[in-house]
Amino acid sequence: MKIIKSYLKTPLFMTGVYAVSFAIFTLASCGERNGKPLSEVPNDPAGTYRKFLSDIRRQDNPSFKDLTGHIRQWQTVKDSVFTYIRQDMPGQAHSGLREECNRLHDSIRIEFSRLVLSKPRTYQELLVLKGQFSPYNKDEELHHAAEEIRPFFDSLDNRTAYRGSKPQILSAYRALLAETIRDGIHSRNDLTAYITKEDAVFRAFLTFLHDFDDANMSDITRDTERCCSQIFLAAERKEITYREAMFYLAMRTNRRQIQNMQTCIDDIRNKKVNTPAQAHAYIWMLIHPFTSLDGFSMTLLSGEERKHLDKMAAQTPTAFKTLSQVLQSENERLADLPGMLMEIFIHTL
Repeated sequence: MKIIKSYLKTPLFMTGVYAVSFAIFTLASCGERNGKPLSEVPNDPAGTYRKFLSDIRRQDNPSFKDLTGHIRQWQTVKDSVFTYIRQDMPGQAHSGLREECNRLHDSIRIEFSRLVLSKPRTYQELLVLKGQFSPYNKDEELHHAAEEIRPFFDSLDNRTAYRGSKPQILSAYRALLAETIRDGIHSRNDLTAYITKEDAVFRAFLTFLHDFDDANMSDITRDTERCCSQIFLAAERKEITYREAMFYLAMRTNRRQIQNMQTCIDDIRNKKVNTPAQAHAYIWMLIHPFTSLDGFSMTLLSGEERKHLDKMAAQTPTAFKTLSQVLQSENERLADLPGMLMEIFIHTL
């Protein structure tokens, strides 16, 4: 329960929950083990870490498979080194050793940055990396809970999207949010009713996504955040469980991310993105899933969702190329984004 509460309040989870797809973003296994055996860690943790750093410095242009193998070995060595320091060296004892291991840790992260950026990487590889190193992969309780909830989200595909003109859709969206804020969420039925209604109007909204670049919808973004807060408040009041709040919100956000991303790709393919303002917005809406999907969210993806996400990841470079033409710019740095995002992710490990 404490883990659930803690995760609910992390900035990354809050960002994912509050992400509204129509937000207009501004630009802004390893080969042979070369290190010392892990059994030597208790005798010389810094030496073990130093040897691993030396081994990594000899690597060059690794394939993605080799890269993930090196990262997996690093995680094993790192956990052993720092577990020993935490358990066997309390207080200020051997603080110099701690500092040395921390410096070695920073140096190893720098070396992994070099290895990641040594060759072009792909968005599919980025997703695989995030999925492989999710701390929730072996959490059977999490997988079981997700499977219990998944039929509800699958059933949303059988419901008709809201029908209406662009003004009518915006009006319906604002009315739904206002009603939810006014009445609050006090049970699981309230929670699922809100998600069901929101999903219907959100899918309708996406049909006009390309036509909202000049509309001010900050109030919708703000009120969506307030509706999500209602779910947290219901958990605090014990009207729903923290597990329900966490799973329903995360799976809702996953669904919205995929729906939004598919709409972006379709709009670009169908030549609905014609202005620089639209192009900038679509670039950042396409990037957003790759930056916001964390290990927990990745673990909650269904098999079909993951396949869909992988397919769109393969289509993203072509979409970016089209958007660069709209911007009349080569935007070569867009090709470096998968590696840069992998680098950022590795630095969180």
